[in-house]
Amino acid sequence: MGISNIGVITHPRVGDDFARKVLDRLAVDGIVLSLDPITAEKIGEEKTDVKDMRVDLAVIIGGDGTILWAINELQKDPLVLGINVGNVGYLTELTPEDVMDKLDLLLKGDYEVEERMKLLVDDRVEALNEVLVVSAEPATLLEFGVRLDNLEIARFRADGVIVSTPTGSTAYSLSAGGALLHPKVKGYVITPVNPFQRKQHPLVVPEDSETTIELLREEREACLIVDGRRVKKIGAHQKISIRKAQHKARFVRFTQKRG
Repeated sequence: MGISNIGVITHPRVGDDFARKVLDRLAVDGIVLSLDPITAEKIGEEKTDVKDMRVDLAVIIGGDGTILWAINELQKDPLVLGINVGNVGYLTELTPEDVMDKLDLLLKGDYEVEERMKLLVDDRVEALNEVLVVSAEPATLLEFGVRLDNLEIARFRADGVIVSTPTGSTAYSLSAGGALLHPKVKGYVITPVNPFQRKQHPLVVPEDSETTIELLREEREACLIVDGRRVKKIGAHQKISIRKAQHKARFVRFTQKRG
C-alpha cells in the first residue's frame, strides 16, 4: 500500500526533541505530514485536529491509551503505527530505541498490516478494546440480562459486565477473570465483573453474533464506557446492543505477523 499522507499524534509527555526527530525522519519527498495540536505546538508548525486528518497512516507516539483515543478520533480507518513511550504498549510496535531504523523500512514499504476486529455499540460507537457497563454508584450491585441473537444466555448480579475483543481480552477483561483470546479467534468474550457468589463465568461467543445487555434492577443506574470513554448513563430496562463492526483497526508491523 502506498503512503503519501501521514498524521503524527503525540502524548503531551513526549519530549519535544524526540517528536522533532521522528518528524525529521518522515519529512521526505512525496510525503505530506499533518500534525495534531500537541505535536504542532512542540515544534512550532501548523496544526490539524485529529478528527480532521485525512491520512493513509497515523504515527502515534504514546501508549495504549493514546492509540485507543486516536483510533476513535481518526476518520477513514488509516494504518496505525504506535511508538511506545507509555507504561504498557501492547498495541504499539516500536520503541524509541528502534524507531529510526524501522521508519526507514516504513518509507520503503517494507512492512506488514495486521487487522484487529472492533465492536459496534448501539450502531454508533466503535470499540477496539472493550465495552463496559458498570454501576454508576460505587459498590452497588446491578442485575443484567444478556441475550445472544435474541436468545437469553445469562442473567446475573454483578458490579458490571465487560464485552471485549481479542485485542481487549488482554486488558480489563483479563483482570476480571476473562478468557485470553488469540488475535485470530473469530469471537469476543463477555465477562462479568465481580459476579454475586461467582455464579456467572465468562462466555466466549462467535464474532457474527449480536449481544444485547439489559439492565434489569429497578432504581439502579449504570454507565456505558467504551474504550475508557464514558458514553452515557443507562437506566433500568435500557438495552445496549453489541456486534462486530464493519471496520477494522489496521496496524503496521515489521516483525512476522502476530497470531
